[in-house]
Amino acid sequence: MAVARLASLSFFFPAYNEQDSVEAVVREGLDVLPRFADDLEVIVVDDGSTDRTGAIADRLASEDTRVRVVHHRPNRGYGAAVRSGLLAARKEYVFFTDGDRQFHVADIELLVPALDDADVVIGYREKRADPPRRIFIAWVYNSLIRLLFAAPFRDVDCAFKLYRRGVFERVPLERAGSNGAFFSPEHLLVLRAAGVRIAQVSVPHYPRTVGEEKGATIGVVARAMRDLVRLRLRLWLLPRRERSALDHQQRP
Repeated sequence: MAVARLASLSFFFPAYNEQDSVEAVVREGLDVLPRFADDLEVIVVDDGSTDRTGAIADRLASEDTRVRVVHHRPNRGYGAAVRSGLLAARKEYVFFTDGDRQFHVADIELLVPALDDADVVIGYREKRADPPRRIFIAWVYNSLIRLLFAAPFRDVDCAFKLYRRGVFERVPLERAGSNGAFFSPEHLLVLRAAGVRIAQVSVPHYPRTVGEEKGATIGVVARAMRDLVRLRLRLWLLPRRERSALDHQQRP
């Protein structure tokens, strides 16, 4: 099947202690993504890894000029790593996923057609391949966001997103202040409030086969909930006129 072509594409993924998968994700991107764009770059955001993730990424960058590495020292958190990837991207379209191989890079073909009517295309996991505890936490979290912000997002933390890079000129990344797990939902809420067109597409999700789960510790969940409440309070405390305009934009 013929696939739509993009003028140019940045692909990045955050990686924290993913030495067993970082090379496979880079090579998957280099193998698959030329089907979608001739002008391509792959960016690894090494978020303060204490294993060989950074060294492996640097070797890959030395072997292929399309590969670049952003290093965080020390670890700054998931949101900061995603922010760094978005800021480092140079191409017209920006695609990201995680470094744990629970998504397949080739499934970008599910997102690209939705760009006809959207500035940002976000995946949602139709059937999530995670432990029951993590699925339950995600259900509660997504339900709270829909309730508190009247936002119709099905899966705010799904790490499979495709952006027109121009949206970051219209809506600077600094408007989403979190550097933790709340960055992804906060950024979506900020984009939606600014009138950015966002489409949602079902994508496959695969079991983790290497490495360890990192995103659902008690501390991470607690900080994300704290940031969620802070954002809701901040919006409630805006001057009445500004709050009214923002709430109007956030309604489905």
